[in-house]
Amino acid sequence: MFVGEYDRSVDGNGRLALPSTFRDLLGDRCFVTRHPLGYLALTSTEAFGAGAAEILDKVRRGELPESATRNYGVNSSLLSIDKQGRITLDAESQRHAGLADGGTAIIAGALDCLQIWRPSRFRTIRGEDDVKQPARVWNDEDETTGVTA
Repeated sequence: MFVGEYDRSVDGNGRLALPSTFRDLLGDRCFVTRHPLGYLALTSTEAFGAGAAEILDKVRRGELPESATRNYGVNSSLLSIDKQGRITLDAESQRHAGLADGGTAIIAGALDCLQIWRPSRFRTIRGEDDVKQPARVWNDEDETTGVTA
């Protein structure tokens, strides 16, 4: 399980150090996928394979168009994790997530994956997480007496 929030620097070569607690979960390779919401999803090779199998099954059953397999493949890359626990993000992934060499990133645990965010985008999305339904106003009037409890 991937949990927690971590501030990290992106060095001049597009390298990003992963939290040490997750390195054992990922091994020496992982997948990064450009998510439509503007972040990068980092998954283990096993989780990526399971996601790919699910998409393939849905395409075969007619629940998703054939383009779903292409989109999943084209928007993903296999990455190596170096001895220092760093991944190197390609230019397209950095551009997609708004991450600059020499800048910062937020790594957020999302249970089955790590999400890599530009800090301003992460603050925006976290602010939206706090938006809840309006508080209910209960009418606890006793139906037999008309007295409010």
